[in-house]
Amino acid sequence: MTTGVARYRTVLSTPGAWGFFLPGMLARFPLGMTGISILLFVSATRGDYGTAGALSAVSAVGYAVAAPQLARVADRVGQHKVLLSCAVLCAVSGGAFVVSTLSDGTPLWVLFVTAALAGAATPAFGSMVRARWSGLLDGSSLKGTAFALESLVDEVVFIVGPVIATSLAVGVSPAAGLVSALVLVCGGSVLLALSRRTEPQRKPGPKAGKSALFLGPVALVAALNLCFGGMWGSIDIATVAFSGEKQQPFMAGVLLGIYAIGSSVAGVAYGAREWSAPLPRILWVSTLIMAAGILPMLVVHNFVGAGLVLLLAGSSSCPAMIVAMMLVVDGVPASYRTEALAWQSTALWLGVSIGSSVSGHLADSRGAQAAYAFAALCGGVGFVVALAGGRRLRPVQAEPADAPAADDRPNLPTESGIR
Repeated sequence: MTTGVARYRTVLSTPGAWGFFLPGMLARFPLGMTGISILLFVSATRGDYGTAGALSAVSAVGYAVAAPQLARVADRVGQHKVLLSCAVLCAVSGGAFVVSTLSDGTPLWVLFVTAALAGAATPAFGSMVRARWSGLLDGSSLKGTAFALESLVDEVVFIVGPVIATSLAVGVSPAAGLVSALVLVCGGSVLLALSRRTEPQRKPGPKAGKSALFLGPVALVAALNLCFGGMWGSIDIATVAFSGEKQQPFMAGVLLGIYAIGSSVAGVAYGAREWSAPLPRILWVSTLIMAAGILPMLVVHNFVGAGLVLLLAGSSSCPAMIVAMMLVVDGVPASYRTEALAWQSTALWLGVSIGSSVSGHLADSRGAQAAYAFAALCGGVGFVVALAGGRRLRPVQAEPADAPAADDRPNLPTESGIR
């Protein structure tokens, strides 16, 4: 049985993998760049942080609302058609937003419309890439390794993306971060669209008119991801408040980095071996650790203790996310996978927004401990949702995978090596 780094090497040796993995990774960086880029760009050119924040939020809402719908269309007509259309729309709307912001006298409604359109034109790249992995590796334990790899990419995107955006906006020009994000979205869309060999084949499902949200465990896992997002958004705010209360605000970045490292290392370790435990059980255990692991922050009063607690709590978040996504793709017909995964991203975004908002108010009124308590509450609710889901979280036999047809299917790597 292949273990360790060899499993990742084997997964990436899948014929055609780099053709969608690399574009998908580059195209996802704007998810960590766009919000802060709009904030820095608009505040620098218009001197209004309130408007800048509102425009950033509108763009995020546009993405969250449109992503599942775009994914649903991709499941019906093919990813390449949606990706190429989005590349054009994103270039036009994003370019219009940049020009309108720089132009004096442009009505404010124009900025909001173009910002919303630019966000809505951003495809759910992570869902499209995972759908490709799922089709290629169905029936293999290497699918878990591929999903672990994608979760690691998500971690990097949300850690490194804001740093890149800020550096460009401050060091080059206020618009540089946003323009770079637009280039990555458009370029990544085109490159991913050109990778036709691994694109899931379109195959009408038994309920072609029904949304994937109402199939299998999709809604249940979306509720779970809503809790995950609420917890992560709360931890971000709570950690900033905790560091501020200790008069060392710069330590917030260090502590959040430790939390992310714990998550990333655990995710890599999860994908480095084959697990015999049922996926629902792994989900229950990791969710419980994630919720209970943050509780010591209610009594910790120093940075060393906080670092240890966040390292432990973070170590369960990436495995929980990997398993949740695998349960989704294993629980719906192949022709619904992209949309089903996109709903999870929307739930996460909504959860992060709710968690950040509620925890911000709690931190202001009652301090960091109250914000951490809300994070633990979100995790606890998530555990109850996962536990109560029971049978709906069990993988089911779906329709044949949406992989390339047998005659066109590339020779796939096996767990013991490469054919």
